[in-house]
Amino acid sequence: MAYTDTEYATLPPVAATAAAAPGPAITAERLRAPPPAGRRRRPWWLYGSLALLALLALELFTARAVGIQVTPAQARVTLRGSWLPLQLGGRYLLHPGRYTVELAADGHEPLTAPLVVGEERSQDFHFSLKPLPGRLVLEGAPSGSLQLSVDGQPQQPAADGSYAVAAGSHRLRVVAARYQPYETTVEVTGRGERQAVRVALVPDWADVDIRSEPPGARISVGGEALGVTPATVPVASGQAQIELRLEGYKPWRQSLQVTAGQKLTLPPVTLQEADGLLEVVSLPAGAAVSIDGRYRGVTPLETEIAPGRSHTVLVAKPGHETATRSVAVERRGSASLHVELAARLGVVRVESEPPDAEVLVDGVARGPAGQELQLLAVPHRIELRKAGYASYVTEVTPRPGMPQRVQARLLTPQQAVMAAVPKTVTTKQGQELRLVGPGEFETGAPRREQGRRPNETQRRVRITRAYYIGLREVTNREYREFRPSHTSGAEKYKQLAGSDHPVVMLGWEDAASYCNWLSDREGLPPAYVLRDGALRLAEPATRGYRLPTEAEWEWASRYNGGGGERRYPWGDQMPPEPESGNFADKSARGIVANVLGDYDDGYPVTAPVGRFRPSPLGFFDLGGNAAEWVNDRYSVYGAGDAVLVDPQGADTGQYHVIRGSSWRQASISELRFAYRDFGDQGRLDVGFRLARNAD
Repeated sequence: MAYTDTEYATLPPVAATAAAAPGPAITAERLRAPPPAGRRRRPWWLYGSLALLALLALELFTARAVGIQVTPAQARVTLRGSWLPLQLGGRYLLHPGRYTVELAADGHEPLTAPLVVGEERSQDFHFSLKPLPGRLVLEGAPSGSLQLSVDGQPQQPAADGSYAVAAGSHRLRVVAARYQPYETTVEVTGRGERQAVRVALVPDWADVDIRSEPPGARISVGGEALGVTPATVPVASGQAQIELRLEGYKPWRQSLQVTAGQKLTLPPVTLQEADGLLEVVSLPAGAAVSIDGRYRGVTPLETEIAPGRSHTVLVAKPGHETATRSVAVERRGSASLHVELAARLGVVRVESEPPDAEVLVDGVARGPAGQELQLLAVPHRIELRKAGYASYVTEVTPRPGMPQRVQARLLTPQQAVMAAVPKTVTTKQGQELRLVGPGEFETGAPRREQGRRPNETQRRVRITRAYYIGLREVTNREYREFRPSHTSGAEKYKQLAGSDHPVVMLGWEDAASYCNWLSDREGLPPAYVLRDGALRLAEPATRGYRLPTEAEWEWASRYNGGGGERRYPWGDQMPPEPESGNFADKSARGIVANVLGDYDDGYPVTAPVGRFRPSPLGFFDLGGNAAEWVNDRYSVYGAGDAVLVDPQGADTGQYHVIRGSSWRQASISELRFAYRDFGDQGRLDVGFRLARNAD
């Protein structure tokens, strides 16, 4: 077999050498052995691709499908906060968390909104972009100021004259000077588009043709200058006041009813020549001026008067003689009138107590009191004042030839307060209470006084505040409005239950409770409050009704509020005078053991309140009829020099004080005003009267 028939087409070595002789020498190279089977190296990009595919698979597996729908649909959507905002089938693949979505569309306001993706696998979010306002342009409107209102809201134009109006249906109103208001409804497209609105304004005026003789008069309508005559001027519709003015002539005025669009031609106006000018000056100034019986004003005054004839001028001022003058002026001329008015004086003598008070007349100091003042015959305010006293003020009109006198007693501040306080007050039940002023007195009785008892210790007492105290004792009729079933002991003596008789057979707390009931009925704060299980005076004190304190009762009865002391209700001596009061008299024989044998008041038990003579201050039954509960808890004052100021009794104690005598008493001791009794329950001869603070 020839070598050429073998599988390899190579030359034998010798032939090969011969054949290859002309060629270059061949250098042998060392070839790298192929890697063993099973250890073939893969390319790096293959590993990267696998890792990327794994991450993508993880992303697809853990992400939520989020749909974002926007109106309008062509809006551009930009999602912030995701490093790989993948979309699949029109939905974003996002992990749960917070994102920001930015939306934009032509003709709409851009929107940036938060997007919170939850744990649900599929979620949808919807957004709507607000269309931009339209730009309305008014066409056909007059140049100048006009006002556009949209749905009742005034609008301001932009620099280019257009108005920004939101898309939708709107009611427009256009108001322009000298035109009737125009209204229309417009459908605004919005999205920033300019939209023309044709405005057909109807003129709201009419031309008025005005001529005058002489010409050249200034024309004004409602104070607005419109030209000079002759002229045709525009006048707004409605009632118009037209005025013509020309120097040297009287103003001409006429009211016209103008209808829009209907021209008016006025008849030629003939102007009247102006009056003369009169100046009136008086000394003193401020005098009233009348010319020919017609009031013109007060001086100094300038006024027009008809020329060429005489006029009567009257100048008058209160407190002065009236002056009358005659005056005339030429056409377009002037005149001056100067008048000095003579004063009308009266004499007023001013006196005061204390005598050195300062006198002020109309606010001007005029020296001390005790002098005669020459004053104009007009009303004057006269004031007298002195340190430590309240001022006294009065008004006086001096009368020439008739001297007058002002006498004033100045009051201390306390006296002035008392003078200003009403002297009486009346309850809704008709009970009258009278004002009693403050003062200082001695309570109790001297040791040697006949009938004195051990509890009548003498002490100085001062009352610092004015108070009211009832003129009469509270009656059965009045008390039964509070407690209808109360009988006042009629089971024993039926006369005790008489409607006008004093209510009796009630305890101290019953009386205090009635006071609170009456206060509440009249809208006053209660005088008593429940404290430590008992009724006590409120702190601070109120203006509600209450019982008088023991000191107040004694100051009003025994001392007459400072008017003088009395030992008994009728005076200082026994026996009682007739009609002095309802005591244990001979008519009560058989009811009480001790009676006044020579005294007969006609009532064996209680009598109607106010039946007997009142005290000098006008109080009834402070002695006799019913003894009276007072506010204080019972105690015996210790001896001492210190003054008791506004005492209200002991803080604690079983008993309350009872003051005044009653229909059951006849002894010297009991009939005295100094007599003090006490109790803790009702009696057939004990009632009460009202009191109240004055401030």
